[in-house]
Amino acid sequence: MAVETTEEFNKLKLDEVIAEGSSDFEDWTKLISYVEQIHHDEVDKITRVYDSFLSEFPLCYGYWKKYAEHKARLCSVEKAVQIYERAVQSVPYSVGLWVDYCSLGVSSFEDPLEICRLFER
Repeated sequence: MAVETTEEFNKLKLDEVIAEGSSDFEDWTKLISYVEQIHHDEVDKITRVYDSFLSEFPLCYGYWKKYAEHKARLCSVEKAVQIYERAVQSVPYSVGLWVDYCSLGVSSFEDPLEICRLFER
């Protein structure tokens, strides 16, 4: 799956790239960048690429954050919360991830009890 340019990505179908299931981190990050640039408002494509990437690299907490931001922008805060819930299951000891999750809760919910419910374990 050695794809070097955006033009090469344009020649490949997203399905084929994801189906190949490369374990090459750089290839995946190029694919994510491509999808974010070209298909930035297509929630289905963003979801597919992030779900596939994070199934290969679940410890990459920064990508969980980016995925949640896309879900909040394209869907709803509740969808972003679902992504963060998956993230903290995969990376439970990531302080950065918990800080990002807390920030989403504080900025999105007015009721302090609702914010607390997000984090009670």
